[in-house]
Amino acid sequence: MKKLIFTTIAICAFTIVVNAQFTSEDNKPTKEDKANAKAQQEQQLNDAFQQIGLTDDQATQVKDALKDALQKSNQLKKDTTLTDDAKAAKKEEINNEKNDKLKQIMGADKYRQWNAIRRKTKEVNMGSLGPD
Repeated sequence: MKKLIFTTIAICAFTIVVNAQFTSEDNKPTKEDKANAKAQQEQQLNDAFQQIGLTDDQATQVKDALKDALQKSNQLKKDTTLTDDAKAAKKEEINNEKNDKLKQIMGADKYRQWNAIRRKTKEVNMGSLGPD
């Protein structure tokens, strides 16, 4: 009887450990996954620039504006002195500043096209991340 109880406990412990390892490994993207995602995002960005007809100079300026806004957002996330409401307000300010800069670089018409392409890309990407 003792052997049966110990065997059952050992099997349960083994099962729990194996499931925990598989669960933690599945949730973490590998460096290769991250690199592929970044390359895909860069390709989508370049395709969008081409679709709306931006010059190389404009595309570089847009990339710089997006990179600057991303850096500011990351710094904001790390700032522990602000409340959640203050962070939300600051995030809104960063987004408005970025959008104003993009409108200035692209022009109003191309900016509208940019937003339409961006929304469509988000929908496609969110659809591919849906349940399996």
